[in-house]
Amino acid sequence: MKKIHYSWLICGAGTLLLFITMGTISNGFSVSLPYIMESYNLTHAQTSSLITLRCLVAFFAMLVVRIYYRKLSMRLGTAIAALFAAVSFLIYSMADSYLPFCIGAAVSGLSYGLGSMIPVSILMNTWFVKRKALSLSICSCGTGLATVILPPICTVLIENISLRASFIIEFFAILMGSSLIFLVIRDRPEDIGMTAYGTEKTGEADVADGADGAAESETDESEADVTAENKSDHALRTFSVKTWIMLGCVSLFMGGLANPGFSHLSVLYTDEGFPSMTVATLISICGVMLIAGKLLYGNTTDRLGGFKSSIIFGSILFAGNVLCCTASAGITAVCICSGILLGTGYAIATIGPSVWANDLVSPDSFASTVQKLQVIYAGGALLFSNLPGIIADISGSYIPAYIMFSACSGIAVVLLYLSYKQNRR
Repeated sequence: MKKIHYSWLICGAGTLLLFITMGTISNGFSVSLPYIMESYNLTHAQTSSLITLRCLVAFFAMLVVRIYYRKLSMRLGTAIAALFAAVSFLIYSMADSYLPFCIGAAVSGLSYGLGSMIPVSILMNTWFVKRKALSLSICSCGTGLATVILPPICTVLIENISLRASFIIEFFAILMGSSLIFLVIRDRPEDIGMTAYGTEKTGEADVADGADGAAESETDESEADVTAENKSDHALRTFSVKTWIMLGCVSLFMGGLANPGFSHLSVLYTDEGFPSMTVATLISICGVMLIAGKLLYGNTTDRLGGFKSSIIFGSILFAGNVLCCTASAGITAVCICSGILLGTGYAIATIGPSVWANDLVSPDSFASTVQKLQVIYAGGALLFSNLPGIIADISGSYIPAYIMFSACSGIAVVLLYLSYKQNRR
């Protein structure tokens, strides 16, 4: 029986890291917002400001994340990032007014900014020579798993025990997860006398089948055949100013759609009179479809290319936001359909920037392009974070906010189409 290469344990730890640093404090926490607002008499704007604070701190944390991991090892840095999430829930459990919730939200932003896809991408790049895309896809499913698992559990805990008890239990669970991350993660394969998955020395430890290995070998050989002249031409390929403006706007909108847009789903449907368990089910369905959507988006991109897959999934995201605008009708089936479409469509928000950069710029420009698009994405999350609450306080409903999100998703699809056309010209 073949042993599982240690790289896959690193992949599992990366999945757990994203489950904690993105899933619990963002997707999972959203189900608690209506209860926080009701229990502590917060306004819609105050409730939205918790998301604003988290996004603000996360934005600045992402700017210094490379310095953070230069000072600390990946092993210690990721464990501390996960611990910040635990501390935020401990603060929530002790909160009795608006201010402590703000402090907890700020601490959770540190976890999000320092423990998101950036360290996970570095780890997967270090530990995998082959199956890098697969390992990253598996890790990215951590956020979807949190969205599936946490809402129904938290809803049961809140309604049958208390909101405070739910936060305490989450604190201890995250604390154990942080310890597991520290125990498993190693910065480099050499630290434990191993080599990265897919190198010649992994031998029998590789779990890939022969056909896949042969396919990858053929790909490597074909890449080696590229002439120096072609490589030189390819290295010159980058975004034009016009394309940067259009894709920058798309990333900005995606940051708003996938963060405040998702986080306010629970308060949208709760305010429109849907039962709490229906809302929890909606969030869980979003999580299931988010996992499926990420895998499907990657597969569709491999088969049809980034242009067609992005237009398809962008359109699905647009349709999901449009259905949210019908929440006042109180139709459960439409509510569930919106969750299915949104969960599927959100895949483009997280994986899209890497796909677009891979399609439209040279390998030499890929890393810097992705980093810039991710910073813009985080800026979009920050820019839109407080708008739904402000709009709800003015209009008395979150539906106008989702009309805005629908418009943003529709414009994003058009700009994506134009970006690819512009780049081809």
